[in-house]
This record gives sequence, C-alpha cells and structure tokens, in this order.
Amino acid sequence: MVDPVAGPERRIPSLRGTTIRRTIVIGKLYLAIGTGISLLLSLILLAGPHRESTFPVTFPLEIPLFAVLGSTGGLMTFTSDRTKGVFEYLIAYGIRPRSLFIDGLVSTAAMVAIILGLALLVGVGAATSRGIDLTGDFTKTVALYTIPMSFAGALFTSTIGMIWSSVSTPRTGINSPIGIAPMVGIAPTILVLIVAETVPSGDFYYVTVGAALAIIAAVVGLLAMSARLMGRERFLSPL
Repeated sequence: MVDPVAGPERRIPSLRGTTIRRTIVIGKLYLAIGTGISLLLSLILLAGPHRESTFPVTFPLEIPLFAVLGSTGGLMTFTSDRTKGVFEYLIAYGIRPRSLFIDGLVSTAAMVAIILGLALLVGVGAATSRGIDLTGDFTKTVALYTIPMSFAGALFTSTIGMIWSSVSTPRTGINSPIGIAPMVGIAPTILVLIVAETVPSGDFYYVTVGAALAIIAAVVGLLAMSARLMGRERFLSPL
C-alpha cells in the first residue's frame, strides 16, 4: 500500500534549480549592489598611493560585508513566496517545509559564490596587472577569512530571516526580515574581525575559521529543528 503523502513526495522534482534562477532575478538589485561595491572598492584601493600595502590587507577583509548584502535575494525569494501563499500550494502538493529552507540556503550560497567569484577575479586580476605582489598572506586571508565568513554570514542571515518570516505576520520595510536580517549577518563578520585583531597574529585564523564553523553549526542546528519549530500550518499565508 502506497503512503498517500510520502508517495507523491518522492516523485516531486527538485525545485532547487528553479529557486536559484528566481533568486537571481528577484534579488538582482542586491546582487548588483554587493558585486558593484566590492568591485568599486578594489578600484579605489588600487588607485590609492599606498596600494601595495592597503589592497592586500583591506580588500579580503571587506568582501564578506558585500557578499552578505548581495546574497539577500535568497531571503527575498523565500519571504515573497511565503507572503504570496506559494508555500501553501507546495506543502499541499507534498513538499516538506525543511526542503523550502534548504532551497533558500542553497540559493543564498549561490549568490555568495557569484559575488565572491566576480570580486576576486576582477580584484586580483586588476591588482596583478598593476604589479602588486599578492603574497601568501593575501591568499591565506582569502581562504581562511574571506570565503568562510562570507558564506557563514550570508547563510546565518538567510536562516534567521526565513525562520522569522515563517512565524510572523508578513511585513514590509525595515520591520520585515529583509529589512533587518542583513544586519544580523553583517554583525558576526565585523565582530569576528574585531576579536581576531585582539589575539596574537598566529591565532588570527584560528579565530576566523573557528567562528565560521560555529556559525555554520548554528545554521545546521536551526535547519534541523525547522520542522519542529514551525508547524506546516505556519507556512500558510494569512492573506
């Protein structure tokens, strides 16, 4: 005997690719802003008189801020679908709420990857063309701070915003998840950087990588509890 609920769910095609494409369209303004500011930063740093010393240090430390901002499209797509009642249809069709969270996180990560890829490609390319020697410290900072904190901050932002959106009445403006959640993601990147600067230089990357792993662990924990935190009925739009 086929389970009337579980049976159809196994045959439902993945919406992940569609969600990523929709996220790029819906969040194109934030994506453009995050990418544009990061590229503008690289040009400003490279135009300065002390570019040999400022670019390798400042550029990789600032990128996570813009990556978090530019990834807001993932949360925008989730919030928009929740408000418009799309989840009501999807859940009735057999999709589990946790899958909606995962799709939101994957689309957020895709936006971060786009911003990081373009920012590093253009920034490093421009610096190299200007004859700036990007030492091993630059590469180490990118690998152990820029990349992990960009993804950690963005995923944490998206997770908090999606949970908030799921259990609250839809709102717009600064009081909505989209209005405040980016600050939640930007704050850890700044705090981690401040704390890391206070420890001995040899421990800098232990702090940054450890903080990124802790944030990712929090995201995984919240995702694991999402089905219990929010009942299916809480995903139904009140409009």
